[in-house]
Amino acid sequence: MKERIAAAFSRHLASYDGAASVQARIAARLSERLTPMMQRGARVIELGHGTGLLTRHLLQLEPREIWLNDLAAPLPHLHWPERTRVHALGGDATEIDLPDRLDLVASTSMLQWLAAPRKLLRKASDTLVPGGLLAVTSFGPGNFPELARLGLAAGAPSYRDADGLSHDMPRHMEVIAAWDETIRLDFPDARALFGHLRATGVNGLMGGQLSAPRLRHLMKRMDRDGPLTLTYHPSCCIARMP
Repeated sequence: MKERIAAAFSRHLASYDGAASVQARIAARLSERLTPMMQRGARVIELGHGTGLLTRHLLQLEPREIWLNDLAAPLPHLHWPERTRVHALGGDATEIDLPDRLDLVASTSMLQWLAAPRKLLRKASDTLVPGGLLAVTSFGPGNFPELARLGLAAGAPSYRDADGLSHDMPRHMEVIAAWDETIRLDFPDARALFGHLRATGVNGLMGGQLSAPRLRHLMKRMDRDGPLTLTYHPSCCIARMP
């Protein structure tokens, strides 16, 4: 699974930012809630930075030190404050050593790809100082209902709604914010919808569910139903270390 994730997203890094409007909105919403809770000069790590949709918001915090982790993506090209020390930390976040004495561990649109997100949350919490924050987003079990109605699995093994994310947080941490959202995208036809999935790397994680003939048949069926939608159900959770 890890190799498929890395390959799928690596193939579509160039197209990701242009198509990932939902992921950008999720990063902005998390940052909006998180920023008032943070002081400048923090020690921060972002897990699964991708093309930097959340990283751009973390830059505004002017961290004293930040570690950027991703399985496949290179560091986003950003202009950091001179006093910020930026560290690249490549590899699987569940396996590599993480820095300690952190004020913030943040991650967006990544946890759903893990087989055991609770284990990573526990590992991340162990790096936090008292009062440190763990801020994450995932997607809920109802993500992409349109695909489910067509008999297609969305591909991610660990969907969690806000309650699920809160439950996965280590018990010693205080959940201070948790919420679900619904974001619907409209598409003129099936080609545009599947093009969106391809540009964000998601279709590469559907496990070869669709042969070319079946895909053509499915697209014709979808187009007969008129304008199409794709509904995301992002979930978010922020917890504090006592």
